[in-house]
Amino acid sequence: MAEHDLHTVAFPTLTEAQIAELGRCTSATPKLYRDGEKLFAVGDRNFKFHVVRSGEVDILDYSGDVPKSLTVHRKGGFTGDISHLTGNPSVVTAVARGDCEVYEISGDALRQTLNQCPALSDIILQAFIARRQLLRARVGRTRSHRASDSVT
Repeated sequence: MAEHDLHTVAFPTLTEAQIAELGRCTSATPKLYRDGEKLFAVGDRNFKFHVVRSGEVDILDYSGDVPKSLTVHRKGGFTGDISHLTGNPSVVTAVARGDCEVYEISGDALRQTLNQCPALSDIILQAFIARRQLLRARVGRTRSHRASDSVT
């Protein structure tokens, strides 16, 4: 799959109807984060899944020499990757940019949603897998770039 297509799958925007369905499938709790507040950080376990209602959430990768913004989620965007389902720690950090209101959903509630709402499940699971593929590709490029730097 071309990287552009993979990016489109990895970062969908949920419609108002899909967000409402998510609310029916789970106990989504609205929460306000202030500018610069972390929603979760690298290494966190049992971190929450977030759907952006307003504002922006910046997803940062700290695997390189300097932090890099991977994406910015806006209204209808959602955080997370396969770590929500495996129990592994987060591999990225999420930071509010400006005041940001999100729906917070626990890992257990997310798993319940994936079981009870098949249409949303397909979107979320495909996004999680595509995000991990993009992150692995980026880390691979960074490592090969560093290796070529050390040779020259």
